Amino acid sequence: MKKIFLGLLVALLAVSVAFAADDIYPEYKGEPVTLTMWAWTSNEDYSIREFEKAYPNIKVQWENFGVHYTKAQTAIAAGEGLPDVLMIEYTFAPEFMELGAFVPINQWLPEEKFVKLFGEPALNWCALDGKIYGTPQDSGAIALFYRKDIFEKYGLTVPQTWPEFAEQARKLRQADPNLNFATVPLGWALWWIGQVWEAGGKVFDYKDGKWYIDFTNPVAEKVFNFWGELIDEGTIKIEQWWSPDWYNSLNVGKTAAVIIGCWFAEWLRYNAPESEGLWRVTIPPQWDPANPHNGMIGGSGFYVTTHSKNPEAAAIFVMWLNSHPESLKCLHKYSNLPVMVSTRYAEVLDEVAGPDKFFGGQNIVETLWEAHKLVDTAYVALPIQTNVDQALGLLLQDYVDGKIKKFADILPMWEEAVVKAMKEFGYDNVVVGELP
Repeated sequence: MKKIFLGLLVALLAVSVAFAADDIYPEYKGEPVTLTMWAWTSNEDYSIREFEKAYPNIKVQWENFGVHYTKAQTAIAAGEGLPDVLMIEYTFAPEFMELGAFVPINQWLPEEKFVKLFGEPALNWCALDGKIYGTPQDSGAIALFYRKDIFEKYGLTVPQTWPEFAEQARKLRQADPNLNFATVPLGWALWWIGQVWEAGGKVFDYKDGKWYIDFTNPVAEKVFNFWGELIDEGTIKIEQWWSPDWYNSLNVGKTAAVIIGCWFAEWLRYNAPESEGLWRVTIPPQWDPANPHNGMIGGSGFYVTTHSKNPEAAAIFVMWLNSHPESLKCLHKYSNLPVMVSTRYAEVLDEVAGPDKFFGGQNIVETLWEAHKLVDTAYVALPIQTNVDQALGLLLQDYVDGKIKKFADILPMWEEAVVKAMKEFGYDNVVVGELP
């Protein structure tokens, strides 16, 4: 009898906890509305259906135009045309905040509730000057994706530290110069900034109304010197990522490993289908294994725009979409997204985890979750991310063309170009050479 009573008590407690968690989401008492949303992810409609069950007076019309930045900027310039909800990468969000594209949603999602649902670091991806504009969806926590077949064939070991990474890269180059251990992207500032983040540093930030820029701090220099040595000697190549040739190298086994955000699992499935069963994933090599840390490459949030005539309904939607367990399960299953930013992901972890056929039966969810939990710092990206990208792309091309002899020399040149761009855009609140 005691066991039955105890089991019933545990069940009742579980139900009460679940109801308490669902009380996080506010009731909608407004008129029936239809929200519009632009998002380039796949299969968001499954989550939308679950949301509409919970909020029958709010309908959501999802449109996928691909990466819609140009379309969104045109609408901002015109003063109309943005949807109620706009998907934006975390690193581009401050650019749209500065353009006045987003409306604060603090009255429906105050900071205390945001932190409860998404953790404190995520505030830097969705808020500025205390104003919260949206919610984070997927994690870009860095992971090491590697071909198990290549590692076994050449006797490579999965690197636990960056010195071990360099050692294995040189070992494969010596064994077969026609194979790449890994490559680095030509451009794509996000990748390079992510390497500094993973090392525990950053190259810019924002605080108290000022933008701070310091690309040549000791952590950033350490990272660029490390990669620069491998690139200068030819062990690691600079490559045009996202091209058919790059995907083919992953598909047929010409590249052994990729350092990238954990969302890349979905990209591999669709772009390297013939390599099914050959890939594995682990947390990235560490600079200090005794104090493991991670950074992010990518990830996107959903923000409520200033053109929305229904900001309350939109705020409730982005809150529910990116944190409610039913939505997280849908986003994981149908959109293949690493929706691990929400603290409520822990509630569905056991349900969504399991052997993954593409990764040879590895339970990659648990590994990616481990990688995400190592991300415990954050920063605010500059409001000119497009220019940050362009500046690095030009410098990397100069290096490839032989105009820059030493790779690590790119770092101070990149800083100079970014500072110049900030001034050209009229930012007079820039502090150079230090970080907050």
